Amino acid sequence: MKKNKMLLILAIGLFMPVVTIMASNPEGIITLSNNLTVVVGGGGNSGILVTDRAVVVIDTKMGDEAKKLYDMVKEKAGDKQIIVINTHYHADHVSGNHFYKGSKIYMGNYDKAFLEKQLEPENMPTDFVKDSLILNLGTETVEIYNLGQAHTWQDMVVYLKKNKVLFSGDLVFYKVIPFVMQVSGANVDKWIAALNKIINHYDYQTLVPGHGDPGGKELPKTLKAYFTDMKMAAKNPSKEKELITKYKDWATAPTMATPRITIDYIRNSK
Repeated sequence: MKKNKMLLILAIGLFMPVVTIMASNPEGIITLSNNLTVVVGGGGNSGILVTDRAVVVIDTKMGDEAKKLYDMVKEKAGDKQIIVINTHYHADHVSGNHFYKGSKIYMGNYDKAFLEKQLEPENMPTDFVKDSLILNLGTETVEIYNLGQAHTWQDMVVYLKKNKVLFSGDLVFYKVIPFVMQVSGANVDKWIAALNKIINHYDYQTLVPGHGDPGGKELPKTLKAYFTDMKMAAKNPSKEKELITKYKDWATAPTMATPRITIDYIRNSK
């Protein structure tokens, strides 16, 4: 199999602890409006948007949860076309792509040779978004923006204009330690720049992060503060313990996503 074993471990080991919303909603299903549903967990958070022209799926999960999501989508779609948007290439966001055979599947403008080493052929996108793409779907306008390198080499956000909802993919983790790895293209300085765009450039009322609970502008600000603290800790080892303690309540993956791993990544990136 071509699936990167590391990414499967990432998805299972890092993201399963994100259960804050599950306590009050065991199914992990949040209705944001009469045409927009968020499905939390089972990989990255996913969105299902129903318009009068199509049904849009934002990130397709992995494993059994990918099939459950697909069943929900098919029930809502009926005879309407289905459009899939992957915010980035990681397995926990794209491993359900194969269920949507015959659909348009949009992803950022990754190097194709790189992507073919990461994904099974059936989970590859059909179309790449270099800068932006606007989908006018009648009852909703879907705006896709490629913010470039940050969490990975190519990270996209999806803005639903009438709902005023922004899906950030893994550009925003909320109260979850973010995953950073060189092979994925993670760049903390560029990530902070992307967070500034998310904070300042989009008129949203609700932000759906890649992992963690939906919320408002406090979500990207919280992650920006985390990175700012980790950069300070990387420069000032005497402050490291104090700054790490601030995030003791965030979900972690001990061998892959901890404040200390972020600090070491920043130091080694110089």
